[in-house]
Amino acid sequence: MTENKATQERTPQKRLQEEQEHKEHVHHTKINAAAIADHLLGNMHTLHVKLHQYHWYVKGANFFTLHEKFEELYNENEKWFDKLAERLITSGHKPASTTVEFEKYSMLSEDAVNKYAKAEDMVENIIEDFRSTRDLTIRAIRLAQDEGDDALEDTLIAFKNDLDKNIWMLQAFIGKEALEDDDALDEDED
Repeated sequence: MTENKATQERTPQKRLQEEQEHKEHVHHTKINAAAIADHLLGNMHTLHVKLHQYHWYVKGANFFTLHEKFEELYNENEKWFDKLAERLITSGHKPASTTVEFEKYSMLSEDAVNKYAKAEDMVENIIEDFRSTRDLTIRAIRLAQDEGDDALEDTLIAFKNDLDKNIWMLQAFIGKEALEDDDALDEDED
């Protein structure tokens, strides 16, 4: 019996159980780039929600600018969300694909009360989320390099470049330098 036929004969529930057991094993033994990518997908899912919330509820003198910028950011986020998941599937991985999984893997949080946040606080919150996601992306890039997964590494580098650009632009919007208040820089100096 060929492997493909054997795979087809297992029930969807059995295949999912095997996938989840494999992911748990990887997360608790030697983490790999695909495991980190599940966290990135979780972060992107959370950003999808937050950026829409901010797009809908932003108020104040910068409404028109931020309303449009948050829409641009959630559209860009969706592009990377799909691109990363498809890259993983192309490489034979099984990325997270349900809300339950995304919530489990996300390193970010979102809260309904944030719809009442001041516009500048919304921007600062997104900057911090982008920085957390960038730092996770750097970890995934290093693992992809170690694993020799050039295609995943290239995708992650391009994603990181987009995050860096967005951090810089949002920092400039609130009157700060691109790297100002970046905790990751302080950690690198230790």
